[in-house]
Amino acid sequence: MFGWSAFSGARAARSGGVLSCRYRRYTTSGRAAIALALRALAIGSGDKVLVPTYHCPTMIAPVAQIGARPMFYPITASGAVDLEWLGRAPLAGVRALLATHYFGVPQPMSELRAFCDGHRIALIEDCAHAFFGESDGSAVGSWGDLAIASLPKFFPVPEGGVIASGRRPLNGLEFAPFSLRDEIKAAASAVEIGALHGRFPGLNPLLRGVFGLKNRLRGDAASAARQGEHSDLSVEDRLNSLRPAIVARWIASSVVQSRIIERRRVNYAALASALGRIVGARPLCPVLPDGVTPYVFPLYVDEPTASYQRLRSAGVPIFRWDEVWPGTPALDGDHGLDWANRVFQLGCHQDLSQPDMEAIARAVREAIGV
Repeated sequence: MFGWSAFSGARAARSGGVLSCRYRRYTTSGRAAIALALRALAIGSGDKVLVPTYHCPTMIAPVAQIGARPMFYPITASGAVDLEWLGRAPLAGVRALLATHYFGVPQPMSELRAFCDGHRIALIEDCAHAFFGESDGSAVGSWGDLAIASLPKFFPVPEGGVIASGRRPLNGLEFAPFSLRDEIKAAASAVEIGALHGRFPGLNPLLRGVFGLKNRLRGDAASAARQGEHSDLSVEDRLNSLRPAIVARWIASSVVQSRIIERRRVNYAALASALGRIVGARPLCPVLPDGVTPYVFPLYVDEPTASYQRLRSAGVPIFRWDEVWPGTPALDGDHGLDWANRVFQLGCHQDLSQPDMEAIARAVREAIGV
């Protein structure tokens, strides 16, 4: 949530990561950044794009929408691209490979980079979960021909993504600006959400009153009209070519990054300690490596169905990628489809407090086991 605390803490040197790339542009979302990366690589109808079996639909949709064919590859027990499988796979017609740093933990990239170079396959580095950090001695985002990232997953912004590259200029990507009206609405939305959650001590009552009056006067008609707009492909194409709101870019470049990194690591460690010995579940990554900034805390659950719904009903910040793209195959040695069902992604973001983390851990223990 956007608020005063986003600017608190020591302003250490900016951390390595996606914004370390020489070339970068802000987009409206991580999904839009994937679409733009495919456009920049001139990938189109009939081309194949290698994508992981463990995914959310927004990772695959941009591939299908341009008429390209998603070709699914398996992931290893650590979430890395299964290079042994790729070495046996028929790669005729493959133009690009999308590789993801799951949960904020950077995957090894040097061998994958060499594989892609050897087969003349463009590498799109998906840093939606890993805005900060390094892989094999280089910043995440710098290994791909192009990299993509998502701002709301790490920053208190209502929208935004990044397309970046350390290798090639982002020529030919034209972005239309927001209208002044939309800029004002985006800025007001960021402040309103923060005020509703008490993020502006000293001003919260005043801001809530102002926004409450505004909402009563405006009604819900405008909100209802926006609900279906993303289902229109032409609207989505237009969104892909928009710059994000100025407020999103300003917040992402102005807040204290060290606070984001430190608080997320502290919260992750709290969950690892509380859930490390739970019966019926285990952390996928019990100890965070140095320099890793987590997006979520991944918990592998043996019997997930009933406990997942109980936790959702209890209001725990949790989700899983159980909606897989139609036609995703079951591949030998793959962990992707198993993770889609059994890996719970628990919130550990910087604005969760110690009591919040204790409440989350208690709810998980009660739902899953002791």
